[in-house]
Amino acid sequence: MVKKNHCAHACYSTRRKKTARNASKHWIAAKVKDWLVENPNLGAKDLRTKLKEHYKVFTEHLWAAAYSWHPYIFEKHWDAMEKAKPKATQYLRDCHKRLWTRSQFGTICKVDYVTNNLAEFFNKWIKEFKAINLDNLMDKIRQLLMVKWNRRRKVARNLEGVILPHIMKNLNERSRDLNMDVEECGDEVGEVSVMGGSGYRHVVNLTNKTCSCRAWQVSGIPCKHAIAFITSLSDKSMENYVDHYYSIEKFRAAYAQLIPALPDKSQWPKSEHGFFLYPPLLKSVAGRRKTERYKGFAEGNGNKGRHYL
Repeated sequence: MVKKNHCAHACYSTRRKKTARNASKHWIAAKVKDWLVENPNLGAKDLRTKLKEHYKVFTEHLWAAAYSWHPYIFEKHWDAMEKAKPKATQYLRDCHKRLWTRSQFGTICKVDYVTNNLAEFFNKWIKEFKAINLDNLMDKIRQLLMVKWNRRRKVARNLEGVILPHIMKNLNERSRDLNMDVEECGDEVGEVSVMGGSGYRHVVNLTNKTCSCRAWQVSGIPCKHAIAFITSLSDKSMENYVDHYYSIEKFRAAYAQLIPALPDKSQWPKSEHGFFLYPPLLKSVAGRRKTERYKGFAEGNGNKGRHYL
């Protein structure tokens, strides 16, 4: 997938423009020209295969580093990438300074997202309304949220128990077929080892609701090590160890406030700003306007409309 490079670079694609930022076809050609000189018969599929092999280290370690909970695991994957592609890791240091790995997340917010799925879903939700005027778009978003909040409010009234049902369902499913070795240190503390796998041993503390893998602290939901320890104790209930952010009480509080209903635009108060804001002048481009972004190969099944190079 071709993406916009937001950092200035000086490779062949700039074509004498040092401030060029887009990854163009010339940039791609510069990456594969040596292979084509060596073998002019290489086709698009062959180039794609060679590119995937060339950047295989990122396929194996980049997402693993992003999803890692513990700094030790992150450093393990990061060192593998740094050893193979030091310039690429330096680029990540210089141009991606925000948090993008769970191992650096704090333990207060209980958020473990490392993708932009929420933004993608929201964009798809309002996709058919993006072409309307801005004031109408904002009013439509308000209306969509109003309906969504009211639906969630109705769902919250019928919920029973302490923790949200889908959280408990997920925990119950994860508690099956756990290949873990549990050694009790006390009533609330134990050592949990993965059998036949990585061999890592983690310390679970039920009193503090912590695990040395950090997954429990960051997400607020017991990790597989904590689940193994909790289920090994007959007098413990799983829902007592889920963070209160996932409680039905918090769910009801989140949607308790009403989003106000508004009349149509013709009944809104009139305002005078002393000027008229005209729409921007846009140049028409050849071809049909694109309404969807190009998806990466790893984002789903099917190859239609995807760019690989």
